[in-house]
Amino acid sequence: MNELRAFPTMLRIGFQELVAYRGEVLIWILSTTMPLIMYAVWSTIAQAGPIGRFDEATFAAYFLSTLVVRQLTSCWIVWELNYAIRTGSFSTLLLRPVSPIAYYAAENLGALPFRFLVLVPVVGGAWLFFRDLPFVLSPSRLALFFFTTFLAWLLIFLFQAIFGLLALYTEQSLSFQEAWFGLWAMLSGYLVPLELMPKVAVFARWLPFRAMGSLPTEILLGHLSDADLATSILTQLGWVVVTLILMRVIWARALLRYEAFGG
Repeated sequence: MNELRAFPTMLRIGFQELVAYRGEVLIWILSTTMPLIMYAVWSTIAQAGPIGRFDEATFAAYFLSTLVVRQLTSCWIVWELNYAIRTGSFSTLLLRPVSPIAYYAAENLGALPFRFLVLVPVVGGAWLFFRDLPFVLSPSRLALFFFTTFLAWLLIFLFQAIFGLLALYTEQSLSFQEAWFGLWAMLSGYLVPLELMPKVAVFARWLPFRAMGSLPTEILLGHLSDADLATSILTQLGWVVVTLILMRVIWARALLRYEAFGG
């Protein structure tokens, strides 16, 4: 309950911190533009002819949406937790009346207005340059796009929290995050649409990576049947529940370990 009452205030604090470090955040945002590079690669290949149902316009729509999803779901809690645990400032966070995880969630979400501000000219420019982007922009699809994007952010945040807490066991846990990111980049549809890797897509659709990556984009492009859409959203919700339970278990055990060693 403390977290719910304090969350609006923490959001404002998160946004104020963003304003104070806007240059650093802008560099962070610019470092997540890989979809633009992948569009250049795939659109060049598609000039010789469509690849499945992906022509140049479809690749443009896919990677533009991927860029938006990537920007809206980016988190940095794993780096924050590693720093706090390594320097001992984690003890100060534990003295606050709200959970450090809730504080970091508010801090991450507080950056969204700035991210939207950066995305507006990019999306607007793409919309003017590519006149016929094959998006399905009905109110229901847009609602599902933002709903699944939020769940994707939540999944990424929870997994990063888990990896961050592992620093209590290993002193530095960023290597887990780096290995996870490598798997995510290949199995989420971030670099290559999963549809173009049918053998991989068979099992990738049940893994958490797609739920953290291409699912909102597939919804916005109208590439999913009603049955596939329902199954995909239920799978994403299932992973949120599993990851939330896992994070709470690891959080409880990590606190016991931290206190046992005099943290």
